[in-house]
Amino acid sequence: MSSLNKMLSVLEFFSIERPVWSSEELLTQSRLSRPTGYRYFKELCDSGLLRRAENGYCLGPRIIEMDYYIRQSDRLLMACRPVMSQLAQETGCDVLLATIYGTSILAVHQEIGAQVGPLAFGRGRPMPLFKGGGSKVIIASLSPAKHKRLYEDHAAEIAEAGLGATWKEFRARMIQIQRDGHVLSVGELDPEAAGAAVPVSSGTLIEASAMIMVTTRPRFALIDKPLLIERMQNAARQIEIASTRVGPPQTAAP
Repeated sequence: MSSLNKMLSVLEFFSIERPVWSSEELLTQSRLSRPTGYRYFKELCDSGLLRRAENGYCLGPRIIEMDYYIRQSDRLLMACRPVMSQLAQETGCDVLLATIYGTSILAVHQEIGAQVGPLAFGRGRPMPLFKGGGSKVIIASLSPAKHKRLYEDHAAEIAEAGLGATWKEFRARMIQIQRDGHVLSVGELDPEAAGAAVPVSSGTLIEASAMIMVTTRPRFALIDKPLLIERMQNAARQIEIASTRVGPPQTAAP
């Protein structure tokens, strides 16, 4: 692991359950020497990624600033908002856009529907890698080489998620999801929720994202599934086309 990766890995320890860490706890958890650790903490604070708290360190405001830049300039996010907003208003479902980085999958945008309560995995909270429609659609879009690495590292989790007890079965399941072009999911992430996911690609991104629609299990049982999938796929195509046309917001001249 490079020095930069070691420094940035310090950020991974912060969570809702542990928003503040003392310097001693961070040194122990990260296995850094005291001089190196304190140098990293200072650099992270100077950059705004960390800030000093009463009992140690917490995440810094630079992260919020960067989130703002992404929401205001990312082509896919800019393209998806009006389409997903309309879909949420018309169906009453929550609509999310999920993406992958490394081996983490999370929703980067969410439109709230009128007929759904709080979601267990809304915008910003990492989802299980192999559970839920969005994760399965995204994982299926990866290359065979990445599928192989995932299977070697997570064979037990893959089997537990019902995606194959062997490498051959897992690969076949991924190909089937690609061919189907959607995944239905009932109670995997939230026992009271159900929904569907379809892939969303963008000319500016290498790997596909996923659009997810979520509603309550009773409502989902009454939904015309083929019509729902067709509607979602049409919306995904609208987003894909729009993402090639939109540009960053124009700044007014002084």
